[in-house]
Amino acid sequence: MIKNIDYRNKRQELFDITEKKLIPFSFEDKKRLVYSNVNLSIFLTDYCNASCDFCVAKLRYLVDKNEYLKPSIEDDELYFERLEYVLKTVQSINPSVSLTGGEPTYSHRFKRVLELLDKYNIRKRTITSNGTFLFNKIGEDTVLDLLIKYNFKHLNISIAHYDEDVNKKLMKYETPVDLDAISEKVKDTGLRVRLSCVLLKDYVSNISEMKKYMDFASKHKIDNVVFRELMNYNESKIDGVNLTHKFSKSQRIYLQDIWEEIDNDPSFQFENQVLGYYYYVEVYKYNNIDMVSESANIANIEKEKKRSLESTENIPVVYEMVFHPNGFLNGSWREWEDYLLTY
Repeated sequence: MIKNIDYRNKRQELFDITEKKLIPFSFEDKKRLVYSNVNLSIFLTDYCNASCDFCVAKLRYLVDKNEYLKPSIEDDELYFERLEYVLKTVQSINPSVSLTGGEPTYSHRFKRVLELLDKYNIRKRTITSNGTFLFNKIGEDTVLDLLIKYNFKHLNISIAHYDEDVNKKLMKYETPVDLDAISEKVKDTGLRVRLSCVLLKDYVSNISEMKKYMDFASKHKIDNVVFRELMNYNESKIDGVNLTHKFSKSQRIYLQDIWEEIDNDPSFQFENQVLGYYYYVEVYKYNNIDMVSESANIANIEKEKKRSLESTENIPVVYEMVFHPNGFLNGSWREWEDYLLTY
């Protein structure tokens, strides 16, 4: 594949949702067009035992001057009644499903959610975790046993730095993540581990540091790494002093500069690029590592949704679906907008 430099330089300017396959669908009598490769994210809990200053979940709320505290259904049976209703409703769309949070493996509902995904034969199952609870027992099985048993394809583990002490400082948790034990457990199963690293100016910030991180992954027999630029957002919406905003502003670096360096480094082989509705991805091979590099700007989400109406006869497009702890299904990571299925 030949790299398209226009994609890199222009990004969302070139994105056109009408070039994608769109599925006509009605949610509670509301007409929508659903992106055919749509993902359903199940947001299990907003609790996390880590407290990263670069947390994207907090940023999504911060730009709307809201506290990151999601309303939740307390009654388990009502929660699972709502989740099953959602899975049954969207079954014909055939979405992939991602489990997220907070720390999703901490939720007491974790195993029953996996059972429901299996019941509805979800085609692709992914989870994003900090990895600290993977060997906790749920009945006779560990969390990791259950991910393998219920046919998860991808386990994304957030590790901010290759040095354990620095990582603990950045992610603010004490529980060590045993990557060797995780790699050994998933060997010869259908579950693939990927390490996720946010690029930060004072930490992993350049090609040299990225190579050290990938060598660290390889040492632990992990061959898939994603490097993410700190999420861009509309900074003018932030009032006063906020630690997450302050940290993000002081630590931001740009993949554009790194990609230009990679162009001149023969140890990286270009594989692919993906232009999404608010994100842009370049994929490379480095030694035995599949390296994904991603830039995203949440300020583009609403712009794209409004722009697409001009070419869809005013029918809103569903780019992704999120099941929130309050039982709502939304076309947004924020549970107060873009309602699809409510009570």
